[in-house]
Amino acid sequence: MYWKNKTGKLILSTFIIIIGILPVRGSEVDPSQLLEQIRSYSRSYEFDYVSWTVSALRQKLTQSSLKVYRYIPAEEGRQIVLDYLDLRNQIVHSQDRLISVLTDPQLENKDQAAAEIKEELAEMRSRREATAPFVEQIIQGQMNHALTNLGLSAGGQLIPPVLYRSEPDSYALIVSPRDEIRQSANLMLIRNLTLDEIIHLEEAIEKELDLSALVVGIGGVGLYPSMVIETGNLDWLIHVIGHEWTHNFLTIRPLGANYFTSPELTTINETIADLSADDIQRETFLLYYPEFLPAESVAEESEESPPPEPLDPVPEGEVFDFRAEMHITRLEVDRLLADKEIEEAETYMETRRLFFWENGYLIRKLNQAYFAFHGSYAAAPGGAADAEGVDLGAQLRELKANAPSYAAFMREVAWKWRLDQFQILFEQNH
Repeated sequence: MYWKNKTGKLILSTFIIIIGILPVRGSEVDPSQLLEQIRSYSRSYEFDYVSWTVSALRQKLTQSSLKVYRYIPAEEGRQIVLDYLDLRNQIVHSQDRLISVLTDPQLENKDQAAAEIKEELAEMRSRREATAPFVEQIIQGQMNHALTNLGLSAGGQLIPPVLYRSEPDSYALIVSPRDEIRQSANLMLIRNLTLDEIIHLEEAIEKELDLSALVVGIGGVGLYPSMVIETGNLDWLIHVIGHEWTHNFLTIRPLGANYFTSPELTTINETIADLSADDIQRETFLLYYPEFLPAESVAEESEESPPPEPLDPVPEGEVFDFRAEMHITRLEVDRLLADKEIEEAETYMETRRLFFWENGYLIRKLNQAYFAFHGSYAAAPGGAADAEGVDLGAQLRELKANAPSYAAFMREVAWKWRLDQFQILFEQNH
């Protein structure tokens, strides 16, 4: 496994990756550029990538030098992970209990009951914070082992190795033109934003710049180490880490370096990250959690939160297909925008949002920016990203299915950087 190599090798690969991943923040910018116009509204809310990355790297290098993970047997490490996830779920349950106690108008001795729960929460949070670094090291080692088994190491080295750090929550500001669905900006924001702050930011950009804006919660960020949002769900956690690691892998290769070149290449990057995460997750589960092995199809949209759960169950005998209905919505929106019927498209999206709401899917805002973000994921059939006229998701799934191995697929696609190169691959695959 990679973790038996010297710390110096980790440092070297780390700084190679940082050069490719950290955003460039120049002191001299042209204020007329669209991104800078957007940032004039978002700058006070933006996340500090550099400080977080330096802090996370310092933590990871310290952990690596101590090599604590070496002394934890595989079975014991597995149990530490499962106990940690159970603790995380207990914390969420206690938080819900606290909210219930504080908002119950009929409960007597409310302060005493709340104080007891707060004491429980403080103790559990303290245990979680103490355990989290060990859990991260264990999972990183497990996933590096899985990737080595999948054949992606070279000379015994996995570049980059899997590194991640858990955080409580994360938001991104997505901005799209009103007359087409395309990401004009994707900016990570600070934590703990209030709904009032979110709405104020969105409305300011929409009103002053005539754009479509949406603040979304996300599950992970492809920094290095990757940022992954805390969860008690093992399936989702491993899949997100795998998705974000794949972005790190691609970033230091041509495909990832050209992520923003076109909407199609963005979709290709995101789809490959999801397809890759499926294999990484499955191999990790086979090695360490076979009893929890998920179905072939797991989380299809790993960088973002999963599709919202319906508030109320669908009536017996009726089936509401969220993905199919959203795909129908995207097709019609694309048609209206192609015909330059912008206001009609926006009215239609609001009507459809209410339709989803009535069926239990509480979407706060459905606009061009919503599709610009969610439409980048085409790993699952019927997703909104298929609405561009070229079913990139289906072609990439078929390409991967026909590849001799996971490693062969990843090495093939990582060194492509133009849509026409992928089109040639698709043609050769038939």
